[in-house]
Amino acid sequence: MRLRRGPALATFAVLATCAGAGLVACFDLLHSTADVRTACELDASYPGCTVVQNVETDFCSWSPDEAKHHALHACAWLGACESPMGNNAFGACYFRARLAYDCAANPNHPARRSAHDLWDCLQRVKTCGDVDACVFHGTAPSSCGAPGVYTRCSPGNADVRVLCADDGGGTPARGRGENCALWGQTCAPAPDGTVCAGEPTGACKRGCDQASLHWCTGGDDGGGAMDRGIDCASNGAMGCAGFPSQGPPQWVACRPESDAAACEPNASATCSDGRAVMCPAGVTETLDCATLLDSPDACSPGALSPPFDWTSACSLTPPQCTSDSCSGGVLTSCERGAPLWVSCTGEGLGDCRMVTTDPGSAPRATCGPPAPP
Repeated sequence: MRLRRGPALATFAVLATCAGAGLVACFDLLHSTADVRTACELDASYPGCTVVQNVETDFCSWSPDEAKHHALHACAWLGACESPMGNNAFGACYFRARLAYDCAANPNHPARRSAHDLWDCLQRVKTCGDVDACVFHGTAPSSCGAPGVYTRCSPGNADVRVLCADDGGGTPARGRGENCALWGQTCAPAPDGTVCAGEPTGACKRGCDQASLHWCTGGDDGGGAMDRGIDCASNGAMGCAGFPSQGPPQWVACRPESDAAACEPNASATCSDGRAVMCPAGVTETLDCATLLDSPDACSPGALSPPFDWTSACSLTPPQCTSDSCSGGVLTSCERGAPLWVSCTGEGLGDCRMVTTDPGSAPRATCGPPAPP
């Protein structure tokens, strides 16, 4: 699996120095100190400008409320601008955004490398152009060369699934993107189009290949089976291994970042006050499912399924929500049986609408795009 570092949305600060006669020009350009569009931001080559690269955001410095705020913003805009295809759907995105942004809820598998960079990029977006730059790494969104509704892997970015949908008159439109690296995966071909998978061919296999975790679903080699693993370099201690360590491994797992005591590896979870406790990789791990799914009953004990998925205990049983819905400017999306909602208008977006994306999939709720300036 290939995860590239660095979203293309520019996240830099510029320092302007004006002296002598240049002060008049500066004050003409900078009408208000509250306006961050300085002369240097408009033109970094302006005399006296120095470009200073920002350090990456430390998500672990955020409070749970700040993490929630950024997750709502990132996922509302991602679905509105790129369509709710795959995990772009608000509920799926929000759960994964909280995993990335909330280190108190997810202390053992914080986002790393490309996954961190992409989430950092999305929490800053203010326009659909910004979202495109995050998802497509600054390259132009993929063009679709044939009419119809289908998905394909982007020729310019192997991690991006592209949804192509014509206007009904046979005119191909530009593609909307799902960047699988947000979920620690890459784009792979599938019988009905494309999927986010554990490696670019999607070929079924199991085990660890350096930091890449491979897990076969749908049977052994063949029969529609796919590698639905993840790149463990995108989270935690950035490595994977097979467990138990003695004898033939029964499962593989991403190594957590943890200073907890060692425990006997076990691919199951218990629950305590909405928090899952588990030991799939030989070290005690916790996950605050109640916070991640905004529900006090969001932890379900039992076997991890698949056994490498430390998040699988986070679900509502029985489910409280089975399908997305819209109510004016409010979007409700289902993820793991939990209803998750966002105010589209509160995020500066259009009213909620139901949209069908991947061919054959059920309609999902998404905010409408922002009004033109």
